[in-house]
Amino acid sequence: MRKLFILSLLIFAAAISVLGQNPTQPQNPGEPPNKGMAPKAPNGVGIADVRIFDESGNPIKNAAVKLESKRTDGYFCYTDWFPTDEQGVVVLPAMHMGQLKLKVKAKGYRSQKLHLMTKLLAEPVRVSLKKS
Repeated sequence: MRKLFILSLLIFAAAISVLGQNPTQPQNPGEPPNKGMAPKAPNGVGIADVRIFDESGNPIKNAAVKLESKRTDGYFCYTDWFPTDEQGVVVLPAMHMGQLKLKVKAKGYRSQKLHLMTKLLAEPVRVSLKKS
């Protein structure tokens, strides 16, 4: 009976752990779910979910976002420029990830170049642009 009780506790603890780690749930009400995915290994495939805002936290529609990846095996991968939607969100195509450089530009705002760690792609990448 004691073994059954301990097994039940372990199953319950595992279920709670899994429910608490749902990466697709929005962090803020009304925010779209995360579609980013960090690569599981060096030079592995990942997906960047990028969200662009102004200094007040308002989404910037039609900001252009590009991701470049310099892999440890010598290859260079990149995306084309992709526009953000009305919520300031763009999900870039899956690609092999290495050293990452994110480029963001929008009309009326200062452009930014950011170096990202691949593990950060597990969550949306949030970028705030300043007016030019």
